[in-house]
Amino acid sequence: MDYSFIIYIVGAGIVFVWSMIVQTNLKNKMNKGSQMRAGSGKTANEVVEEMLHAHGVTGILIEHKPGNLTDCYSPKEGKIYLSDSTYGRDTVTAIAVAAHEAGHAVQDHENMMLYEFRQLLAPAAGIASRIGPYIVIAGILLSAYAERNSNGGIGYTISTIGIVVYFIAFLFYLVMLPVERNASTRAYKDMKEFHWVSDDQLSFAHKALRAAGDTYAVALASSAITLIRLLALRGGRGRRR
Repeated sequence: MDYSFIIYIVGAGIVFVWSMIVQTNLKNKMNKGSQMRAGSGKTANEVVEEMLHAHGVTGILIEHKPGNLTDCYSPKEGKIYLSDSTYGRDTVTAIAVAAHEAGHAVQDHENMMLYEFRQLLAPAAGIASRIGPYIVIAGILLSAYAERNSNGGIGYTISTIGIVVYFIAFLFYLVMLPVERNASTRAYKDMKEFHWVSDDQLSFAHKALRAAGDTYAVALASSAITLIRLLALRGGRGRRR
């Protein structure tokens, strides 16, 4: 019996349920926050400008990016993009999201080590997450085909390469979580200091930011489970050579 597979299925099931809970919680928080007008009356755009100015960040443009959940900071372009539900809006959700993205601009301005490392990994992470498992599987199949001759070990080597490739994606998620949490912490700190939301809204804004950060925790857990499963598959083939 392959106990590693059973553990993988159970782990994947737990992460799936956790993901559903996190997504539902985030959706509820964001929807509720989008119905609350910020106590200060300021818009998300004004909040970004104030936050950047407070931290000495200059040369960043704020632009509208059509769509939902399209908010992002683009260091290469020097722009903060705000989505339909954020750009020019004065809701608690809009301000929290905008301040979070401004937090990334501040991280970039301060040369935060983890942020820079994440940016370094980002181009390769997406590709690594897609092709890594296929390389491992190809190695396992090759090992099974060639295990009767002297070249049987090449499949194990290929599987190892696939794991190394996928590890880049895992490392990206590992670094991304604290970077995102830090951006939210910066956003919350400035929301509190500059009173962009009222005192009774501040706690809710913090919970919304935490809920958004939980999605990255789920992504990290999912990546970890996949990595463990790939290691088990490669290890199993290695022991049977």
